[in-house]
Amino acid sequence: MNLNLRRTALRIAPVLVVLMAGGTAAAVNSAWPAASAIVPTDGPALSFTVLGTTHTVQRAKGEPVWLYGLGQYAIADQNVEIRTRKGKSYADPVRTTLILGEGAQQVTTRLPDGLTGTPNTLTKFFDVKVSNADGKTVQTSTLDFCPNSWGRSRVQVDAPAQSPYPLGCGSHPFAIGGVFGVTGGWSTPVLGDYESPVSFDGPDGTYVLKVAVSKPWRQAFGLTLKQGTMQSTVKVKTVKVDASSVAAHAHHGGDVTAGEPLSPQRAALEAAREQALGVPNVPAPNPPTAQRSISGLALDDLPKADLRSLPAYQIYTDVRGKKDGPKKTYLTFGATVWNAGPSPMVVDGFRRPGADVLDAYQYFFDADGNQVGYAPAGEMEWDPRSGHNHWHFRDFASYRLLDSTRTKTIVSGKEAFCLAPTDPVDLTVPGAKWAPASTDLYTACGQGNKNLLSIREVLETGWGDTYSQDLPGQSFNITRVPSGVYFIQTIANPEHRLTESNYDNNSSLRKVKIGGDVGGKRTVKVYPHQGVKD
Repeated sequence: MNLNLRRTALRIAPVLVVLMAGGTAAAVNSAWPAASAIVPTDGPALSFTVLGTTHTVQRAKGEPVWLYGLGQYAIADQNVEIRTRKGKSYADPVRTTLILGEGAQQVTTRLPDGLTGTPNTLTKFFDVKVSNADGKTVQTSTLDFCPNSWGRSRVQVDAPAQSPYPLGCGSHPFAIGGVFGVTGGWSTPVLGDYESPVSFDGPDGTYVLKVAVSKPWRQAFGLTLKQGTMQSTVKVKTVKVDASSVAAHAHHGGDVTAGEPLSPQRAALEAAREQALGVPNVPAPNPPTAQRSISGLALDDLPKADLRSLPAYQIYTDVRGKKDGPKKTYLTFGATVWNAGPSPMVVDGFRRPGADVLDAYQYFFDADGNQVGYAPAGEMEWDPRSGHNHWHFRDFASYRLLDSTRTKTIVSGKEAFCLAPTDPVDLTVPGAKWAPASTDLYTACGQGNKNLLSIREVLETGWGDTYSQDLPGQSFNITRVPSGVYFIQTIANPEHRLTESNYDNNSSLRKVKIGGDVGGKRTVKVYPHQGVKD
């Protein structure tokens, strides 16, 4: 389940999919518990159930069958928490810890290294099999599991009113640590991924869907095959789409369904996306008059954020230009700046009288969430370009294409960004905010509202602010750049407009090799970064 709603449209796969992502670097916890293959409990930590034996999926003509929802749930009688974390290198296996219960009854168990392939989700958790009415297997695959589903809910009357765990799972190839959980007395859907739902191709008719917890995860959770198996009958029917059923609006980055008629199954997926937008952060009622520490501490001693950049990823060449005009080749890429904390990065913008810019101020908070100071931090500007159409903070990050010596800048990129927690990078760091108010630009950055008076943009601790390669400004024009080895450099807070605890970790590099003919067809080779190929 990808939280990065602001960056991508719904990714619909025509077959059963495996959600995989790369690893990332992190410091090893020296107090990491010893590995154990079996959870020491009196019963399984999770139970699985199916509501109803038969479910109908209504699709439009030409659509695959998307298996979303369908009443298959994981249920926790006690708190079930899973934490993932990379080792010293991106190439190290993911370490996984299972924490059951709470208080004095809490039991912490280290699971086998590499049980999950990424910190972003629990990989290869389920084995999935779809058979037709004749018993012939239509599709088999493995399915990742995100316990942090937006579809989670209470199933016991005395269960806690709220779940503390994040909503949704990430997909960033350079993620470091994740936190997943099902609160005691709560449930979470097994088929709850609205961005890349399980799917298969086949004619209308009746199918049998069997979802079973895979053997390594059954051993980790102390489940028998019977306890971890769910089976449903699925009736597939193609229906004529009602033209009045359309997507409500386009999400950041462009939604291919906006304004288009939706099939019943697609409407359910879009409704889930709408739910995931969150709510805007509320700015201070008035702009500060000056730099100030409220707590009595010197400004340098106030709690601060720590901005860091991750290596560029999803790097491609893109040829652009008019049909009969000159063509230009661009090197496109995704880039992420994240906050290692322990404090959030909070920036408010206030309308400057008589101007179309906002004066920006950074706010500081203590560990209890109390505001303890603020300072001027530059400006915010309105970005009217398609794919943006919201407020950007100036000088948040900078992109540069460096030569092979890493000393000469060949091309320089944009510096203005909307601050928003789009990707969980490491939710295990001190001060991490597991459930931000918003993880999408549609709510986080004043989408479509050029005339607002003030705004608050927040990059929570543990989260990254990602701009994908399909957005304006995420590229270098390499049409006439000589062939050779280069480095894509991402710099967080390049002008030090924002106050941080450490400015020495703000730069990252990704090695690439540009080939082809200058002025003609260009190619790019992307070198793996500690095993991460994305």
